[in-house]
Amino acid sequence: MGLSTTASFGIIFTASLFMLGVLLNSLIYSYANVNQGMEDRVEIIQGSKNIIKIEKIVYNSSQIEIIAWNQGPITLDMSKLSILINGSISSFISSGNYWYPGQRKRFFISSAYSIGNNHDIQFAMDSGARIKASAELDKIYILISNALEVYSFEGDKLWSIGVNSPLDVAVDSYIFVLNSSEILEYDLNGNYVRSFGNGLSIVGIAAYNNHLYAVSSTSFYIFDYNGTQIKSVAITDGKDVAVGSYVYVLRGNTVEKDDYDGNYVSSFSDSRLTNASRIAADRNLGDTFFVLNNQGEILVYRGNAYLETIALPEECNNIDVYGKIYLSGTGLHAMNLGYRVKLVDEYGNTIYDYL
Repeated sequence: MGLSTTASFGIIFTASLFMLGVLLNSLIYSYANVNQGMEDRVEIIQGSKNIIKIEKIVYNSSQIEIIAWNQGPITLDMSKLSILINGSISSFISSGNYWYPGQRKRFFISSAYSIGNNHDIQFAMDSGARIKASAELDKIYILISNALEVYSFEGDKLWSIGVNSPLDVAVDSYIFVLNSSEILEYDLNGNYVRSFGNGLSIVGIAAYNNHLYAVSSTSFYIFDYNGTQIKSVAITDGKDVAVGSYVYVLRGNTVEKDDYDGNYVSSFSDSRLTNASRIAADRNLGDTFFVLNNQGEILVYRGNAYLETIALPEECNNIDVYGKIYLSGTGLHAMNLGYRVKLVDEYGNTIYDYL
């Protein structure tokens, strides 16, 4: 795939500091700041009395879920907490009357949304030419020419393992790394477990619920996590596979939808798809899928309906979706899906984060 070794990296985040209810500063770094060696780990927003950290923001078609920690030192009264979406106060549902220090809370907001309203770059990394990356669970997995590197969403490098010419990565209860000849399986700490799928010329993989889905140019495969082949179906021009409400198999410029057992459901094509190369989906987004087209745009679909085209700032060779759209080409980038969230407590402390 022409991957090269790691060159250098810059980590870019957006942050806002609020104290005593007064906005002191708000700054958004663009992807142009890559390679300046920045490590601005400021998803932790500090107010005059509390430090609250947004851990994750998840979407489906009618709801936004915010997961956050109260890092103290003061207990917050939930009845005096407001959440603003794009500047407007939004009703939310959460458990309990109080938010105690050290406690993790989930906030559920009923809100339909339009993907791609804002495309602020939040995370960027230059790891050499033609890297690939995947955002899975609570980590970012980056493939370079001879290794799998694992980062937190805050940008901390956690660990890495040597892998010869990796092509794709998928994560569920195990980590699966595809190279040119086989699928390598590791536990979530990077310890080798087994390999399988030897000599099948697989080009893309995805994992969910003890099913490892894989495609070659001529076949769609399902394996269990012991490496046993469950199913093999002949296809034409297989390019990639992703898991959302369905298993989405990219065949040329056509998307085939299968159920999780690999049974055919339907197929979809669109004249806008002229050079599709990768597909991405997320189960939290419902029947929404993203197709990388001509390496310079993402076409977004919901059901069998076209939603929009997102123009990319540079040519990319991989996309993945997990609350944000992650892109990799000459570097890793992340784009938000369109909402801006602010949490305000009774004391004037504010959390402000781009999704």
